[in-house]
Amino acid sequence: MNRVLIIFITCIITSKVGAQSSTLSVSVADSLYRVGNYSKAIKVYEQSNNKVYATIQIAKAYKALGNSKKAIENYEKSLHTDSLNTLVLYDYGKLLFTTSKYEQSLTIFEKLKAKDTLNPNFHYQIGLSKEALNIDDYVDSYKTAFQLDSQHQKSIYKLIVYHLQQKDFEKVEDIINVGLKNNSEDLKIIGFNAQLYYALKKYKKALFWFEKIIKRNKATQYVYEKAAFAAYRVRKILKAIAYYNEALKRDPGNYFHHSQLAKLYYQDGVIKKAAHHASQAIAAKMLDTSGDYYILGLVAFDEKDHKSAMKYFKIALKENPDYDAAQFQMALCADNLYSDLKEKLKMYERFLKKFPNAKTDMIKIVKTRIRELKEEIHLKSE
Repeated sequence: MNRVLIIFITCIITSKVGAQSSTLSVSVADSLYRVGNYSKAIKVYEQSNNKVYATIQIAKAYKALGNSKKAIENYEKSLHTDSLNTLVLYDYGKLLFTTSKYEQSLTIFEKLKAKDTLNPNFHYQIGLSKEALNIDDYVDSYKTAFQLDSQHQKSIYKLIVYHLQQKDFEKVEDIINVGLKNNSEDLKIIGFNAQLYYALKKYKKALFWFEKIIKRNKATQYVYEKAAFAAYRVRKILKAIAYYNEALKRDPGNYFHHSQLAKLYYQDGVIKKAAHHASQAIAAKMLDTSGDYYILGLVAFDEKDHKSAMKYFKIALKENPDYDAAQFQMALCADNLYSDLKEKLKMYERFLKKFPNAKTDMIKIVKTRIRELKEEIHLKSE
């Protein structure tokens, strides 16, 4: 009897020690996992008797290590045991999406949505998978997520992009206002707001929002480029120059930035820099360089080098025959270069014939000079 009792007590003690040992190994593994020592955590989890919990944790550890294949294998092993585990399904579905298994991911999140139709994140993930698969109604999932939770910023981003593409600017503005109410410091929403005003050609407001990004040292080349153009349109020439220079630092060979700087420096009276950037723009691009040759012509004209100016304006017109300003400047060059009054007159008349609908100020100057030259020619003939 005593012997049976001893055996019974021994079994209980052994069982308790084994349970404590298993609990201890899980606790050690959890500690290793929490501090990012994933490979060691996996080894300890593999020794645990709590296979269900350990398999899930091993999947998470492999996911954290970037080993998607083994993570997926362990999630699937876990789901064989418990196919309705919401947390495992959610992590598994997201991992499938990040590994471009969009159809499988969609199936998982449709399954989760069936369990809980009021979870906005399930709808959002369905939207991501459908969008990746080019399924037409993908945006409806983002709309549902937003309707269920107006603070779901990720759905807000997606809806803004969609409505911007559709040019539904009123809808964009409404959604942006909700996003800003949720978080007034959200850089993505701030950027979208700047883009909205830029698209609406409200350049003063666009510049205000672009500068919020610039002040936080988060501006990209795109932000500097658009901020520069907005500044130019509201006549903040020095700001426009500064922002184009910042854009140029991020893309030194960008001919457009050089071309814009050439115009701006000329307007600001910094002639040498205008000539430099115009030359750089010409060297950098293969497309229409008429605007840059025009700036070089203006620089030469200001320096009273009318011969060089005439050459540049001719090239500008060759590049773009409809460049009325270049034709106008050629007439002015001819007026300074030629001694023959009839040749001067011919250049002004050519402009008027070619561009009868040019800007009023140019037409006025040309007609005045034509009248004056005709009078001079008439007086000389008498």
